[in-house]
Amino acid sequence: MEWGLGHASRCIPILNYLINNCQADLVVAANGPQAALIRAVFPTISIVNIPAYSINYHKNRAGTIFRLAFTLPHLAQQIRAENRWLLEFARNHSLDAIISDNRYGLWHPNIPSYLITHQLGIKTPFGRSVDALVRNQLYRYIGKFTACWVPDFEEKKHSLAGELSHPNYLPGIPVEYIGPLTRIRSMEKNVIIPDLSAVSVPSFQSLHRKTNFRLGSASIKDNQGKHIQLVVVLSGPEPQRSIFEELILQQWAQAPGESLLLVRGLPEEKIVNKPGTEESASEDSGLREVINIPNAMAVNHLSPFALSQALANADCILTRSGYSSIMDLLPNHSNCWMVPTPGQSEQEYLAHYLSQKGLIQTQSQNSFSLGTILAQPSRHCG
Repeated sequence: MEWGLGHASRCIPILNYLINNCQADLVVAANGPQAALIRAVFPTISIVNIPAYSINYHKNRAGTIFRLAFTLPHLAQQIRAENRWLLEFARNHSLDAIISDNRYGLWHPNIPSYLITHQLGIKTPFGRSVDALVRNQLYRYIGKFTACWVPDFEEKKHSLAGELSHPNYLPGIPVEYIGPLTRIRSMEKNVIIPDLSAVSVPSFQSLHRKTNFRLGSASIKDNQGKHIQLVVVLSGPEPQRSIFEELILQQWAQAPGESLLLVRGLPEEKIVNKPGTEESASEDSGLREVINIPNAMAVNHLSPFALSQALANADCILTRSGYSSIMDLLPNHSNCWMVPTPGQSEQEYLAHYLSQKGLIQTQSQNSFSLGTILAQPSRHCG
């Protein structure tokens, strides 16, 4: 589903396993940034377009909740449409098995079909009665698959997803806990981040409020990323991705820290690399203001290897509380701050659950304070 890049990034270890251990001939069905991410990691893999869900968020929490509630009938239509798409695709291609990450229509009555999901327990903003109704419908979809693979630990006391992956009762098909899935490798600290200068974005235009930020990245380039005070990894649908991005950069500009690396989560965006140049604000550009930000560097995307090294070099990490980000960061990085996407109940639950266990620290976006994060001593143990 198109909740962000996480559903594509957590498929990377599965694709690696199938290629390296099974010599599988793979076809990946994806579009947009998900397809761009898979193509960047596996440039020779076959990728086909699939009907899009087109999930859109609002600029505030209440609007997002309202919009997602009225999206449910549309999602049911899209699930039926993607099942028709798969049946047609299978008629024209020989398939031995199907693995679907949270796409509930990608099952086939005659081909083994496996669903990857951690969302067995449902958290909506509307209470337990609505949660139960949505879960019952969800289990009807899940019941059409051969088996369900849950990317979490089987023992609930070690669970990263809590009640989401360990509900009171499970679907009627076989459920297997396969452990967390992550594209992040364990790396030594204080090692040069490969190709960091090649993907730098010294200035860029925010997608939300069209603010032009000019980034001064000398503090990171001088040591080639061997030590970074704060690494921010963004993800998720617009406009919330850009709203959070702008909020972080504005607060950093007001009180800059030692060094900031912002990974924007935009693998399909063209990289702007114009060292020593500045973009002019013309009338047609729609720019409201220009903010000069010292000690900050932004990249649209990093490879799994480079991202792993950036995270290892970071004193502190800031990200959304999406489940794929959680699997990437825990338990190897203990100084993690997570800010749930406003209106996304799952992320709000996960942030609360993990902070109660002492695994992360969290803030709401409405009361977000970068200064509070930077003031905390490093607890990194990667």
